[in-house]
Amino acid sequence: MGISVSPSVFHTTSYQPKTPKVHTFEEIQQLKKEPTKVTVEGDIYHSSATNFKQLTLKELQNEKFSVDTSKHTYITHSDGSTDDMTQLVAIRDPMGTGKVLTFDLSKKTIDNLKEKFGGTNNFFERSDGVLRLNGEAENFVAGWMQDIRHNRSYDKADTDENGRIEGNEAKGLTIAFERQRDYDYIGKKLVQVNAGMGGDSYQSLGRSGDAHHLFETDKEKAENKAQGYVYKRDISSSQYTKFENTVEKELDHTLQMDTNLDGTVTLAEGLSDEFGPNYRQKIIDDTQELHDDLLEDHPDLNDDTRLQNHNIGLNGILSEDEEKAQQEVSREQTLYLKEQSAQNPYFLSGMGTLDMLDANNAKMDTYG
Repeated sequence: MGISVSPSVFHTTSYQPKTPKVHTFEEIQQLKKEPTKVTVEGDIYHSSATNFKQLTLKELQNEKFSVDTSKHTYITHSDGSTDDMTQLVAIRDPMGTGKVLTFDLSKKTIDNLKEKFGGTNNFFERSDGVLRLNGEAENFVAGWMQDIRHNRSYDKADTDENGRIEGNEAKGLTIAFERQRDYDYIGKKLVQVNAGMGGDSYQSLGRSGDAHHLFETDKEKAENKAQGYVYKRDISSSQYTKFENTVEKELDHTLQMDTNLDGTVTLAEGLSDEFGPNYRQKIIDDTQELHDDLLEDHPDLNDDTRLQNHNIGLNGILSEDEEKAQQEVSREQTLYLKEQSAQNPYFLSGMGTLDMLDANNAKMDTYG
């Protein structure tokens, strides 16, 4: 008798949600009246530490380096006139080459940086039109560039070294993260939804189930189209944020996602960037739909006299080594069942499913 065990049953790590405290009747009635709360905790990215020495005004005036204007962007109007959308800026290479790099940043980003780092000589306007960043401003921008190129693997993923992340190269980006969700409810009423980070960040995008649609083959696309399937990003379980296909574009994007310019992009900032400022309401709507389905399947949970918690679980990402380890466990368990079945034909009697194999990996628990 052939038995197969999908490695997918191991994707969810055992998680113990909080058990809501017992509330009085009056407290329950008050909770029913209050708007649903949403907590979105966790950090997606952190800038790297750089420590370039601040240059003096004389050093800035005498500094010489080549300027790459090939990527500079303009808006061309119908009358032939042009406006700069961006400005060329320069910083020292945080990857240690000793070179000075020039690239475009949007005027909006530059204005934000000037507001944050408006100290002496932090922004030096050169005669060639390049804005040379210095001091705190240079270190801040360089720290984010190093994070993108090294921690998020933009340099490594660009296998053809053409400066762009194209096609399957994006699988090599380490920009994915794990999510965890649970919620408190009273009957049909959602009291609080917890939809934050559930584990590791800086994970391989190619190993995220949420990103599978980015790498669909032509055959998969055709099959989905024939079935009328349209992929929709789920804000509550999304495992990556919107990203750009070059280091320079992603740097500008990151500097805008980091709204308070503190060197950290939080999950809240990432969700707001992709799904809009009302992302919390979208999380509520998404969870309410799931909760309605839960009560339809389990009407006994529809109890408006007490606060309960429903754990949806960890939306995890397995590394390649973890997947191989889980596959080995699955293989050994399958061999064991085959051996037992061969020795005792009745061994598997009544086993419609292999619950014994993933009893400790349940995705959803309800606490009351």
